[in-house]
Amino acid sequence: MKCILLALFGFIVSFPATCQLLIAPTRFVLDAERSVTEKIVVENTSDQPLRLDIKAVYRPIASQGVRRLSDDVEREEDISDFLQISPPIIRKLNPNQRRTIRLRLKTLPSDKAKGEYRAYVRFSPTVSVASTGEDKTASAFALNFKLNTYIPVYVQKGQPTQDVSIQCEANGIRIQNKSNYQFNALLKYGDWTQNLVVVRNAELIKTLPNTTPEAQLIQHEQVLQRCSF
Repeated sequence: MKCILLALFGFIVSFPATCQLLIAPTRFVLDAERSVTEKIVVENTSDQPLRLDIKAVYRPIASQGVRRLSDDVEREEDISDFLQISPPIIRKLNPNQRRTIRLRLKTLPSDKAKGEYRAYVRFSPTVSVASTGEDKTASAFALNFKLNTYIPVYVQKGQPTQDVSIQCEANGIRIQNKSNYQFNALLKYGDWTQNLVVVRNAELIKTLPNTTPEAQLIQHEQVLQRCSF
């Protein structure tokens, strides 16, 4: 049976020992031409109350083998200032409790170029445990742990276009995306199928195992590139 490997994240996030947070949906793709409000549902599936801080942030791409083609692209694609979150803080989310968070996108300025923009909604849950000092009634707390979770928000302006070059390397494949929109394709090699996403104005060098005889890059059931090693 063929194995399926996804190069994206499933955002049911497990915390050490006792803390779990379920978030849905796991990503947004929104229209830059209009203001819109979306809903996010969070659920505490642990056995302890959580405090939850929610904020719109930008995160640079830190994936291995990825290089941005422009020094300014990260500043240009950041739309975290155009996202509003309500409420930004949930002071207490009890076990098995759900809350709805509203995410509002403000219309992007008309002078922004056509392309794809992005930010992330960051969820920072904290479990607090009462101190074990002599005074059991004291209000002091010891923070147990904190682990951030992110869901991506993509905002598209205009109709997506492709400007991609693909090259076979000695032990992998090089994809250069010169477009202002992300590039998506399936990479098949051996018994594996991997979903590749190359963000706008970026280059990905995907290294494959030394035992790989052949790889295919496929989009919409058409082979874009076949590499033999």
